Amino acid sequence: MRRLLLLGLVVATGLVSWVGWHYGAVTLRYGTVVSPLPLPEDGKVLGGIYRNDYFDLSYPLPEGWTGGLQGPDPSDSGYYVLTELVPQSELNATMLIAAQDMFFASKPHGDVAEMVRDFRQAMSEVDGMTIDREPTEVKVGDRLFHRVDFSGVGLYRATFTTAIRCHAVSFNLTARDPELLANLASSVDKLSSVGKEDSRSAVPICVDNYAVPENTLQRVEPAPVGPRFTPIPVRIIVDSEGGVKHIHVIHATAEQRKSIEDALHQWKFKPYELNGRPVEIETGLVFRFTVAEK
Repeated sequence: MRRLLLLGLVVATGLVSWVGWHYGAVTLRYGTVVSPLPLPEDGKVLGGIYRNDYFDLSYPLPEGWTGGLQGPDPSDSGYYVLTELVPQSELNATMLIAAQDMFFASKPHGDVAEMVRDFRQAMSEVDGMTIDREPTEVKVGDRLFHRVDFSGVGLYRATFTTAIRCHAVSFNLTARDPELLANLASSVDKLSSVGKEDSRSAVPICVDNYAVPENTLQRVEPAPVGPRFTPIPVRIIVDSEGGVKHIHVIHATAEQRKSIEDALHQWKFKPYELNGRPVEIETGLVFRFTVAEK
């Protein structure tokens, strides 16, 4: 039990707490999002494999491992604890898979490499923490990741981070000895895509800050309900004709979610063009409800 508490505490003070400090605390969601399209938080462990259709990830768990406790729900800064993985026997290691929506990060980074360098610097400033591997580009499956290793308080950690759909997706490994960490890190090499090789071509293009007035042909404001002034991050998919095809209200009350969805279904955008052709895109915007005018 003491080891469990120690591992949980150290993991919480690693990348998770650093991201929480930079990007905002993770809190429980207020309602359930019902959508025909996959969402970042929809990933599950089934048959010994963690699968996430939104991020197109399939990760076979190491032998004897299983899903751990369900994590908190998305924060109002778009931070997700996607899953926790643990050994079924002795708790001598853990893995946390997380994602930060780069559209809504309170401390913007130019890319994932910059984010990892920032994280490395933050860890190096923690008393008793040692950087064992400087940020390094590594190939995992068919994706490029950025890896950094660090240790302290008798535990060893490695963090693998990659960019997927304008999210920084990270695999955060913690073990009680270097050999165990190396074995766990080698298991990440089994990471693969969910679909076929060409499945990613069907994913909408990720475009930051597209929902601005100059690109908006029709806009209906949502009715202000629920808590005031709290930022409400929303991801939308805009089809090739400029209509809103999909809405994901990341963090809101049920009544705020309904109000935003009802309004966004009426929005119309200029179609986004790529090489002279209109294409489907995914973008984000933030709502802040104020006091309703009388």
